[in-house]
Formats: sequence, structure tokens, C-alpha cells
Amino acid sequence: MPNSATIPLRLVPDGEPMVESIEAFTMRLTADTRSKHTISAYRRDLQLLSSELEILQQGVSVSEITPSLLDEALSSPAILHTEEGSPRSPASLHRIKAVVWSFFAWAEETGLVSQNPARGVKLRRLPRTPPNFLTDAEKRRLLREIRSRSCPLAKRDRVIVEVFLGTGIRLQELVTLDVDDVDLPAKHLRIVAKGNVPQVKFLKTDLRALLRSYLRDRRRDGTAECDALFLSSRGTRLSPRQVARRLVLWLDRAGIDKRLGPHSLRHSFATALYSKTGDIYLVQRALGHRDPSTTQIYTHLVDGALEEALERL
Repeated sequence: MPNSATIPLRLVPDGEPMVESIEAFTMRLTADTRSKHTISAYRRDLQLLSSELEILQQGVSVSEITPSLLDEALSSPAILHTEEGSPRSPASLHRIKAVVWSFFAWAEETGLVSQNPARGVKLRRLPRTPPNFLTDAEKRRLLREIRSRSCPLAKRDRVIVEVFLGTGIRLQELVTLDVDDVDLPAKHLRIVAKGNVPQVKFLKTDLRALLRSYLRDRRRDGTAECDALFLSSRGTRLSPRQVARRLVLWLDRAGIDKRLGPHSLRHSFATALYSKTGDIYLVQRALGHRDPSTTQIYTHLVDGALEEALERL
């Protein structure tokens, strides 16, 4: 894939409609190896903005957008409210403004605009909501419940949950795993992380033993024709939604009354790792975070647990 630096700066001629500029911008995001999910979200937010700009000034091109026109579009009901009519959350509005800011910074870089009309758009830092995670006691309850069942689906689900808790893998990374991505002699999983970046996840001893047993059962059951590591009851690759539904089922059976999804297991891994090591940079490496500030949330989680423990002394 070409490096973004090799792409000509002038991608769209002056005066082209906003929609053409959006597609050129998403080409840049693709060249920068941004994820499909990110590119889709950027395109959706920019198309919404484009629709509002078109209402305000029909046929407007990127070079004709002024700060006042942009402010008016960002203040429109369609931006401030969802399609159902409820107010957008501060996080959603912040995301839209961040996308707009990135788009016009790119437009200025490529020469589509002489001055960035979004320069005055304020991006206030939002307070970070502490993520939900499983405590050590809850992890034991969850695993005890899954281990108590002997059906093939329960055995598969146990491996899935333990891979989450033992590696901090993301949901999308997990469902795209193939059997060949498991390298037991090398003690790791090969994954494709955000931005299509190849990474490896270390497999501890008990997790390697669990995967070895799971793969042996796969071969014995005659399901080796599908490359996917985790299969549905129909023998096809598990989808993210199916994984999320199975987790909800097991949490309910274990009597864990929390709003948790697969990403919460990643948070559980990170919280436990920081609690045991006290090394935030180690957690950053384990999670594959590029920005250290993204990992800082786990220091607050553990500090909160420490405060509660001290209160009980």
C-alpha cells in the first residue's frame, strides 16, 4: 500500500462539490491505513455536514465554505439531534467536530482552501468515562460457570473468553483469527490490529494448553475445512454480534449484573495487568496503543480500587 507521502497533494480541483472532496479525503485515510470502521464513520459525519451545507448554500464547493457558513451548519438541528429527534450526546458532537476539523486541515494541506474555515471550531476535551470491567471475583464466577458446561459451544466460548482475558485482544481481531494464526511453539497469536498493523499476542502457559486442546477437538470433529479459529454452530466464522450475544448469555448465567460487552474483557485484561505490574508502559505495549494517554485510564481504575480497599481496613 502506498505511503500517504507519495500521494499528490492536489487530489481535487478547485470548485469541486463537497461530496467529491469527501471521497478524496477518504482516499487519504485509506492510504494512511486507517480502519474501515474509522473511514466509514468519517464519511458518514462529513456527508451529514455536506447535506446541511447544501441546504444553506446550494452547490457550495469546499473553497466557498466560510467560518460563518460552517458554524451555521454545525448548529443546524440535523447536526445537534439524531434522526429520532433526541439531542446528540456531547461525545457524538465532539466526534463530528473532530472529523470536520481533520477534513478541513487536510483541505488546507492539499490547497483546496486557502484558509481553514474550521480553525475556530473548538474541541473541548471530554471527561473520560471509566470503562466497565470484571473484577477478579467476577472473572472467577464467569469462568466457573462456563467451565461447568461440557457442550461444544461452551468449550468454544470458554476459549474465546480466556483469549480475551489473557491477551487483551479486540473483538474484531478475535473474529478474524484463523487457525494458522495460532503459533503454540512460538507462544503467540498473530493478529491484524487497528490500521492493518500486524502484531503478536503472547500466550501464557495455561492458555496455550487450552488452545491446544481446542484445536485437537476441532480436528477430531472434522471442522478443519474452515480457516476461522472460532466457528458458529453452522461451521462458519463467528461474527462480532454472535460473540457479544454469547457473552451476555454467560454473564447472565453467572449472575453478573453489569452492562458488559467483549471490549469490557479487554479492559479487564488491562486493569488486571496494571494492578499486578504497576507498569503503564507495559500495559500500553500489551494493548498495542500508539498514544500513551489512551492507556492512562487504567491507572485511575486501579487507584480507585486501592482507595476502596484502604477504606475497608
